[in-house]
Amino acid sequence: MSESVVGVDGCTGGWFAVRTTDAGTLNSDRYDSFEDLVDDHAAANRILVDIPIGLSETDPRECDIEARKYLGARGRSVFPAPCQKVVEHAREDDASYDRANALQDEQLGSGLSKQAWNITPKIAEVNEFFTANSPDVEFVESHPECCFAALNDGYPIAQPKSTTKGRAARFGVLDSELNGWRDCYEAALDDYYRKHVARDDIIDALVLVAAGQYPLTSLPAEPPHDASGLPKQIVVPDIEPPWEQFVALAER
Repeated sequence: MSESVVGVDGCTGGWFAVRTTDAGTLNSDRYDSFEDLVDDHAAANRILVDIPIGLSETDPRECDIEARKYLGARGRSVFPAPCQKVVEHAREDDASYDRANALQDEQLGSGLSKQAWNITPKIAEVNEFFTANSPDVEFVESHPECCFAALNDGYPIAQPKSTTKGRAARFGVLDSELNGWRDCYEAALDDYYRKHVARDDIIDALVLVAAGQYPLTSLPAEPPHDASGLPKQIVVPDIEPPWEQFVALAER
């Protein structure tokens, strides 16, 4: 591993990160705040995070739409990100899901899922950090399921990672892509309470590290930026699946 890559996932206990080391191993850490995480990895070459960064004001994010298409039947794992006004509302003392849902409908013409609302405080934390700071490290938004698909010859993994088969299938991908993943996974299981860091958090951070070893491409190819200048994009490994050569034939 010639570059220092960090994979980050939000967790119940704050933020969970897996990083490569100079020795070619993987280490994990949990952080209470996003700012602490960034400070601790200021020397990294690249950080991939599973959280919306660039936010929309009046239209759904194109990157979310593209990511759902990318995953096909598994596209439901990509939920529409909350708009800027919802994220601003989440910072208020009297923030509520009902008000956030109404704001999302007013701005984007669609409702806000409970899943999206539950992570909106973390989105607000990241948004506030990036509107006030410009870290030197390359920091990009990604999506674990899109990364697994890219690393799996372009095929999304059908089974949810909440199931034994789903986890095992993802382990199979990690085993072919990331040295030391198993030691890191088992150490994290031992080091953190499940109420702070879930198994899914560990798996997601690991695949983001695996993805970060590759050149990255953006969904969409030319991402727009939000009002703060942050790109509305989801990056994935730039890997051409083996069946890509047959697309023209399939279109006949």
